[in-house]
Order: sequence, then C-alpha cells, then structure tokens
Amino acid sequence: MRPIQKHFSGKTLVGTDKYGNRYVIFEPTKDSPPRRMVDFKGGVYEPDQIHKLWSMWLSHTRDDPPTQEEMEVYDREMDDLAERVKEVEAEDAKKRMQEQLERHISEDTKTNNADINIAGMFEAINKEGEKSSQGGGGGGGGKFQPKGWTPK
Repeated sequence: MRPIQKHFSGKTLVGTDKYGNRYVIFEPTKDSPPRRMVDFKGGVYEPDQIHKLWSMWLSHTRDDPPTQEEMEVYDREMDDLAERVKEVEAEDAKKRMQEQLERHISEDTKTNNADINIAGMFEAINKEGEKSSQGGGGGGGGKFQPKGWTPK
C-alpha cells in the first residue's frame, strides 16, 4: 500500500486520481467502522469522473486502493474491449444487411410468382365473367373489369 498522509484529524488521504479527486479514509471509532469517501475537486459530485477501480475501493469491493499502474492497465483493457465491441458491431451490421438483402430478394421472387398467379386468376375470372354474360352462369351479367369499375 502506498504511503498514507494525514490530512487532518481522523481523515487520512489514501490517493488522488487524474481528475483531482482525493480519496480518503476515516479512522474507525468504537461506534463506527472505517469509512471510505471521495472529496471531489471543486466540491461538485461528478460520478463519471470516478475511476472504476476507485469506485470498487469506495464500495469495499477491493481492499487496497488502486495504484496508477493498475488504473493504466485497466484503462488499456477497457479501450481494447471497446475496440473489439466496435468490430463485432460492424460485423453484425454487415450480416444483418446481407440477411435483409437476401430476404428482400426472396420476397421479390415470391412477389413475382404471386403476380403471375394473380394475373392467372384475373384471366380465369374474366373467362368466367364472359361465360356468365353469355348466359352460362347467372352471375352479375356483365364482364369483370380488374383494372377498375365504372357505373352505368
């Protein structure tokens, strides 16, 4: 553990960070255990300006305060992780675009086949309408017009 400096009675400076925050520990008393706290630079609470390793120390997740070397290693690891995440997200976006394109092509193929089937249905309906207008079907009497309808 690094050398500890007394700031004033009961409060011991444990370390500082790159933001200028000061991390302190209050000595235990018979009524309370030791307390870990941060004195924010300028007295303004900025949670995004607490290094993760210091946050772990404050919450008693780690016993010893972090060293500068530990924080540098941690920061490099987080930078590497962020870079890998960007690469994976880019690959994922590329795969999703390929899947969408394949799905679109597949749907276009189905749509073209459906258009052919619909056209065949219209032809069959027209033929049926011609039969009925010739007295064969007793339907509505008149020719089916798939493009539109105009009243008489």
